[in-house]
Amino acid sequence: MSEAKAHGNGLALTADQPDLESHLIQLQNDLSWLQDHGSKAECAQAIESIEGVISSLRYGQAGLAHQLEKEVLRENEERGTNIDDQVRGAASRVAIARKRPQNGSRNYLVNCRILFEDTPNIAAAFSRGEFTEAQIQAMLTPLQDVRPLRRTEFDEIFRQNPDMFESMGPKRIKETVTNFTVKYTSDREDKKLKDSNAQRYVRFRKDREEGCVFLQARLPIVGGTGLQKTLRDQSFRIKCKGDPRTRTQIEADLLARYMFFDENNEQTINVQLGLIMTDKALFMGDREPAYLEGYGFIPAQTARELIGGHQIPNELTFEEMEAKLTPENIERIEVMTEITRLYTAPGDQELITMDSKARIFPQKLKKFIRIRDRHCRTPFCDGLVEETDHVTQFARGGATSVSNSSGRCAICNKAKQATGWYEYTAFNDHHSMLICPGSAMSYRSTAPPATGYVHKPFPQLMCDSQWFTQFKERLDHPDGPHCRQS
Repeated sequence: MSEAKAHGNGLALTADQPDLESHLIQLQNDLSWLQDHGSKAECAQAIESIEGVISSLRYGQAGLAHQLEKEVLRENEERGTNIDDQVRGAASRVAIARKRPQNGSRNYLVNCRILFEDTPNIAAAFSRGEFTEAQIQAMLTPLQDVRPLRRTEFDEIFRQNPDMFESMGPKRIKETVTNFTVKYTSDREDKKLKDSNAQRYVRFRKDREEGCVFLQARLPIVGGTGLQKTLRDQSFRIKCKGDPRTRTQIEADLLARYMFFDENNEQTINVQLGLIMTDKALFMGDREPAYLEGYGFIPAQTARELIGGHQIPNELTFEEMEAKLTPENIERIEVMTEITRLYTAPGDQELITMDSKARIFPQKLKKFIRIRDRHCRTPFCDGLVEETDHVTQFARGGATSVSNSSGRCAICNKAKQATGWYEYTAFNDHHSMLICPGSAMSYRSTAPPATGYVHKPFPQLMCDSQWFTQFKERLDHPDGPHCRQS
């Protein structure tokens, strides 16, 4: 028996404290009644309420962990111990108290520090139970890569757009925050990706007990993502034809078949990967990250190199180049400026629309929806888009169009056929829909913006698109008034 159990739960009630025990007993009685007599709507609503209470308690737990870390730091400073690491021991104590493994406990404390010192608006939402602990961790972990000033900047963005993470699962939340951070860490990220490409490998391990061979590989992002997408698409097509094998078995067989080709015996495989980036990032060297379908956000420079077809061998980041300006580094910077010279197209944030009069979605429209939605549109599901379906059913007059479509994973596409599950296109917004999963609650699901991390209002989009007209005028009239003023 642990010492905590031997001495109770550690929350000894006093006369001055609220009567927590009576509240807990009442809550248990209410839950017991619902478990025996509750309707579907009442049970679903109670589950959501409990999740909110748990999240609020997790916020309090994070505050206690942050306070414990500060006390350990103060104690080490007073004693002059652990000079090289003055918070040593705090992570272990928190991990044991949370009944969690030691691995990852330091990362948890760093996120607690960011939560309470740099992101007060996110912390307030967490305290109200609006986010689960997993969602908060997904939100804060990418912010470790930027300075406190940038974290505060993102927190202000969240304050101005409190619904920017609405109905998102942890994976989509992490992608959204990464879209913000990569802009400020693009040099390091680009260098890291190139270092990873240089360390690519394939390893085989025989397991005689299992009677099989394990394959482990480290591939560049384009080759690895393309291989994954090819195997997934082909296994889906083969499975739809009635093949008795599972999709994972089909993918394993296809991968093994691809390997039995001589280097001189080339086999052409057509792989298409969607890459979304702004025109400014493509032509003018802007640092807005690009989105690589099936992978996530990558630095703009990496995307430009992929499109250009060759790699700029910058083993150093721009910060390292500035610290050590050699003629070779200066030449490389000039080369990059030459490559990013521009011609252009008007900027925008939302993808355009396309329609069809048929019931079955055409392949081009399916591809459009897959790139637009990126993940399954069911609230809090991070699955990949495997199927395309109508929001309002075709038999009920629903059009085969972008505004009446949603990308779903295979599991969620079957779940939406349940009795009492309704979906509607919402708020005259071509990218939003309202989902009622057979209970009293409803959820809004919005496709992510094509670029950026929040949906901008239309007037702001109009303002952003004016840069093309202004730049074209400068090219046509180099001696205009704007040049004399500068």
